[in-house]
Amino acid sequence: MSAAYKTQTQQVSAQFINSNFVRKVEEGRTKEAEAEGTAFIRQKLRQESFAREIIEPVMLADDEIDRDENTDQPKKIVEKEPDSVATFVPFNGSAPRTWFRGKRFSVFFGKTESQRFTKNKFELMTYQNDIRKILSDNSVKDMADQEDSKFTDTVNAIIALALATQRTVAATFNSSAFKLGFQALVNRRQPIGKILMAKSTYYEALDLPATSVGNDVASRHYDLGIEAEEKLWGIPVVSTIKREIVDDLTPVTGRRSAYVFSPQNYLGVFFLLQDATLYIKQEADVIEFWSYAAPGIGFGNTLSMQRIDFPL
Repeated sequence: MSAAYKTQTQQVSAQFINSNFVRKVEEGRTKEAEAEGTAFIRQKLRQESFAREIIEPVMLADDEIDRDENTDQPKKIVEKEPDSVATFVPFNGSAPRTWFRGKRFSVFFGKTESQRFTKNKFELMTYQNDIRKILSDNSVKDMADQEDSKFTDTVNAIIALALATQRTVAATFNSSAFKLGFQALVNRRQPIGKILMAKSTYYEALDLPATSVGNDVASRHYDLGIEAEEKLWGIPVVSTIKREIVDDLTPVTGRRSAYVFSPQNYLGVFFLLQDATLYIKQEADVIEFWSYAAPGIGFGNTLSMQRIDFPL
């Protein structure tokens, strides 16, 4: 945990933390209670959302938001680099003149929101567990799941438009399968950035022979386990326990998948109108609290992703 976050010593009981939480709300110091919970929440969300490991989110200021001509929905217009070519000319010649036109795409925003927790303030004081830990486990992870689910849904929809070229079908988890996936990406002149897969699929790398990954890598896998590596063939791996989001678990026709993405500047953008925030309100002796965020993800280059499918 960063030094910027508030910490509690082991001598402080969970009941005291919860009582202090209620006391701040009672005294009208709701902003302090929200800020304290938000700091804890935001750290957990960044750890648990794999979409944020592939594309780093950027917080937008109010003056960076663009207006839509047809609706009142906020959006962000992102510019794409213009294409260019070079040509050979004799010493007394000149290259053709080109009027360039840069392309743009828009990123729209949505909202992720946890369920709303309601509790009597006197009952809240009796909890043995830190209320902020409860908020983290029960609401923030649910928000991260929604974020990741929309991310993979969009990626799969893009790949579905070009299955013949952006999907690699493999019979087994081996270096040859990944080689074909890497080659497909590079043949489209796209660099390789990160690999995403479920942890259960990532553990298949334990069976890769030393002839595929090298004796030193195989030795580390044996001594330290696959978690100590976090790379395959020198490429960073983002692994997740959210198998139901990454893989298609449909019986018979289902698949396990590994996604290969280009670096972020070739792939897309991830903007935040507001990061995970805890909101608290009180009416008499009843306290209600929930978390919400406003993310927006846009893929500006549909060629920068490849899916490698393995049988279940």
